[in-house]
Amino acid sequence: RLGERTVIDHFYDFLATRGAQIPADLKNRNLSQPNAADERVQAAILRLYKSSPEVSILFELMTDFDEGLQEWRYRHIKLVERTIGAKKGTGGSPGVPFLKESLFKPIFHDLWAIRYQM
Repeated sequence: RLGERTVIDHFYDFLATRGAQIPADLKNRNLSQPNAADERVQAAILRLYKSSPEVSILFELMTDFDEGLQEWRYRHIKLVERTIGAKKGTGGSPGVPFLKESLFKPIFHDLWAIRYQM
């Protein structure tokens, strides 16, 4: 679904409802490009972590979900390796190498980036 808003774009909307100032360049970004971590968003998340216990619980659940997705990706890669080995994947993708590219790519970059500041 290239060109459509992502879960991160909706996350920014949620942060804005909680008083976070989401920079215009993030709100109006090129939707064909992937999202990346942003220090301005991280500062807003840290403020919410400290001031809103219910939101901090949500952030932790989102981080848990993200971690679980990465674990699922690993299991999926192992399944594909056992099933098709080095063959091309569905749709002509490179198969396992293609899947491995996403293994350590979190959805919620900013939630992971602030862990050391908490």
